[in-house]
Amino acid sequence: MYIKFWGTRGSIPTPASLPDIKQKIRKALEGAAGLDLTDKAVLDRYLDRLPFTIQGSSGGNTPCLEIRSGDQLLIVDAGSGIRLLGADLLERGFSGQNNHADILITHTHWDHIQGFPFFRPVFIPNNHFTFYSPFDDLAERLQRQQHPDFFPVPISYMSATLEFKHLPENQWCQIGNFRVYPMLLSHPGRAYGYRIEDGHTCLVCASDSEYKRVDPSSTEGYVDFFHDADLLIFDAQYNLTEALDRPDWGHSTAMMGAELAYRARAKRLALFHHDPASSDDKIWAGKEQAEAYLARRSPKDFDCEVIVAYDGLSLEI
Repeated sequence: MYIKFWGTRGSIPTPASLPDIKQKIRKALEGAAGLDLTDKAVLDRYLDRLPFTIQGSSGGNTPCLEIRSGDQLLIVDAGSGIRLLGADLLERGFSGQNNHADILITHTHWDHIQGFPFFRPVFIPNNHFTFYSPFDDLAERLQRQQHPDFFPVPISYMSATLEFKHLPENQWCQIGNFRVYPMLLSHPGRAYGYRIEDGHTCLVCASDSEYKRVDPSSTEGYVDFFHDADLLIFDAQYNLTEALDRPDWGHSTAMMGAELAYRARAKRLALFHHDPASSDDKIWAGKEQAEAYLARRSPKDFDCEVIVAYDGLSLEI
């Protein structure tokens, strides 16, 4: 299974600010003291060795995932990242030759659907998109987002075929190569996680969820849902203090992700849905805390890799 993250930020798109960029440049220059940067080989080697928090960025687009198994394309959520996915698809020939993709929607808060009006493949005749979610009124929700009061182009202007199918929660459903199981998560207004299997590997998308109690009886259902995942994509929007200060906001922490990944024996934990106010340093600090927690908790026969999901990250699982 191939996975690419096109958007990993929560709540609202967050472009890098000028102070953020200047700070990265300053740190890079400070670390280069004494090096001959006129030597291209020295410069390239130095740049390659910089930590990701200096040489890169977690990005600012809101959630969108590209998932492939064989020749099937499955998209999860339509945050602002789907605009870039659409441009990439068109460059690869997804342009009106009876191309098809399936789209899972976790919920319809704006950060998870706001990119859909800018997804260019839906404006091309003969393209076909099938939407799946446990929401009976998903089509109407997307139409309301493009009401003239809020957006100049109505959804009826889109030339591709848009099909909507209901997924019953807590039941397996076959979508081409994929088996998909939706589970209701703890988030205002209802949001769903998806367990996605293709016969070889298992991905669990569990964004936008809060875990107020950590005792086994309260978390048993989540542990079962995450069990043996090859990759668990987990909402780590807050640190512990922020989570305590924002009850009922529907988000979690890297530490909770580490605890549930440990209990579920997940092989990889991807920290996701980063807060718009979080710097790269803060996001990577969450990764270090999760790794330290797992190092203390985990037996020698179990290892869970912690990664930070960032815009543009691609993985094979």
